[in-house]
Amino acid sequence: MSQAPDKPDSLDSVPDSHLGFESARDLEAISAHIKRYWGSIEFVLHEKKSSFVHIDIHVVAPTPERPYRVLITSGMSDRPMKVREGGEDFGYVELILAVPDTWPINHASFSDERNYWPIRQLTRAARAPHAHQYDLWYAHTIADGEEPEAFAPDVGFCANIVSVPLLCDEEGCSLKISPEKRIHFLTILPIYREEWQFAMKSGSMALLEKLDEAGVVEVIVKDRENVCA
Repeated sequence: MSQAPDKPDSLDSVPDSHLGFESARDLEAISAHIKRYWGSIEFVLHEKKSSFVHIDIHVVAPTPERPYRVLITSGMSDRPMKVREGGEDFGYVELILAVPDTWPINHASFSDERNYWPIRQLTRAARAPHAHQYDLWYAHTIADGEEPEAFAPDVGFCANIVSVPLLCDEEGCSLKISPEKRIHFLTILPIYREEWQFAMKSGSMALLEKLDEAGVVEVIVKDRENVCA
């Protein structure tokens, strides 16, 4: 087991005695679902301080056929997002990213933002709907302000767009917990400034079409083609 370091964030820790109970409630079902559709869980990055929801990240081990690690949140779905009328079936979400199998995923490496930024983006994206009372869904873009900065010195990505996972069976994209609760698994795709600006101007669906045509999936490729360069 590994533990995520205490990294500074814009949200202060909010004491809440219910967080621990909620994070354990569906954990067994989520873990079994991950193992069934994505693979063996190598270890879990446990959040040390939590605000609004308790976010852990399950790290799925690479295989010879799948030379990347899949990072999957748990805890975002502990509480429903505030959804619009008619969207009640889409209030529970967990998020996915994947990194090459050579990407450092350990406590020591996380002191370098070049290694840590995928973890930061997952946890921030998972917490934000609960902190700011909105729903996060397919084709939504996520950016920090009107002039978002690059996530790390060695990448040009500065924002994300929400899409569907393409590296697992369709059945793996949702998990029915009860008649009232179905968890949907979505991925966040890191995007360049020009791509984010294109989405703001032409619509996020238009950007997703470009990314799909370029073969962009949930595995991070730091120097991938900028489809709006």
